Amino acid sequence: MGEVVIVEQLPGAAQYNRLRAAVGWRTHDETFIERALPNSLYGLCAFVDGELVGMARVIGDDGMVYYIQDVIVTPAYQRHGIGTQMMDRVMAYIRAHASPHAVIGLMAACGKEPFYEKYGFTCRPTERLGAGMTIFLE
Repeated sequence: MGEVVIVEQLPGAAQYNRLRAAVGWRTHDETFIERALPNSLYGLCAFVDGELVGMARVIGDDGMVYYIQDVIVTPAYQRHGIGTQMMDRVMAYIRAHASPHAVIGLMAACGKEPFYEKYGFTCRPTERLGAGMTIFLE
């Protein structure tokens, strides 16, 4: 594997869809991507030899609530520390900007929960916290 370079930027719409498709996630109409991505608080792209192989972004209100979204590393580059490098930077960004007692959320892909538990995230439900809930509009 070549040198990993992580840059503070967001991918273009077509790149975003390519990353999502590479990990089996739904893609979106590029018009909506072009409107949505710039509203992110923080974004990272990971490159290997100039090829985009991953991304991560943070959305939220930039104070009390943060949501980690689209942590993606293409399958050929998983398990090489790229996701860890991006999450380390995402968490550093949040810690630098969040108020005390801020809430940080994410939805882990099935089987990826242990990766996020290393950062202090808790699987739900617990005795105190209910299940996380999601709806995907069709």
